[in-house]
Amino acid sequence: MPVDLTGATDLHVHFGPDPHRERSVTALQAAREAAAAGHRAIVLKSHDTPTAGLAAALDPVVEGLRVLGGVCCDHEVGGVNPAAVETALRLGARVVWLPTLSSRQDFENGVAAQLGIPGPGLRVLDDDGALTPETHEVLRLTAEHGAVLATGHVSAAEHHAVVREQAPRGPVLVTHAMEELAGPDLSVAQCAELAELGAHIELCALTCTGFLATRPPAELAACIRAVGPERVTLGTDFGQARNEHPATGLQTFADALWAEGITDAELRTMACHNPATLLGL
Repeated sequence: MPVDLTGATDLHVHFGPDPHRERSVTALQAAREAAAAGHRAIVLKSHDTPTAGLAAALDPVVEGLRVLGGVCCDHEVGGVNPAAVETALRLGARVVWLPTLSSRQDFENGVAAQLGIPGPGLRVLDDDGALTPETHEVLRLTAEHGAVLATGHVSAAEHHAVVREQAPRGPVLVTHAMEELAGPDLSVAQCAELAELGAHIELCALTCTGFLATRPPAELAACIRAVGPERVTLGTDFGQARNEHPATGLQTFADALWAEGITDAELRTMACHNPATLLGL
């Protein structure tokens, strides 16, 4: 019997149009399908443009679902740009991602080059290993507005520095932890360490289901057991043309983890309670 995901919140929903990839859903379609599945909220993510305005337009249109937006600190908004982040937050952005496809990490692992994104990529640490002034300001603004600071695709060292700085004052989400295709490919031990520092660990369907899967569900189940479900959120990172749509993909993901021994109650904690709490819903 499928896991009951009524009231789920997906913090990681991609949509089209997109300048880098063919997408499976528009924002409106993703929202309508999430509402039909009985979900509580979705967060629209774009690597290229802030989504708070789009979310605000859709939120009153799709009955029974909160549609929320955010901003990625990539080249398209001027990088780690406090002015762009503050504007997005004042427009209602609920998640601020540090550099994703524009990160130095993705330039070094080849992801950016595959998509035609120029290097050398953005870092949130200076040459001495300290957070840059711009990063400090972005973190401050995010906490001041009560939004979620997501780590994006930055390196493992950058993850640790950001979590140590931000966790005492606001929610921090480790973006698609254990994902091999983008970001630092964090290990279970690294995830547990970041959770101990105060971060929540986002595990995504993309990592273990669908045509881009790089790990079996058992490895993500092991991460859940090491970190504890109270510090994990489940999302999809879906919206790719060859993958399931986000709403159905979240169900497939939860069912796959259930088959690995994760309980219904734990799955509901990670898919429903934790992400909604991070967003302040």
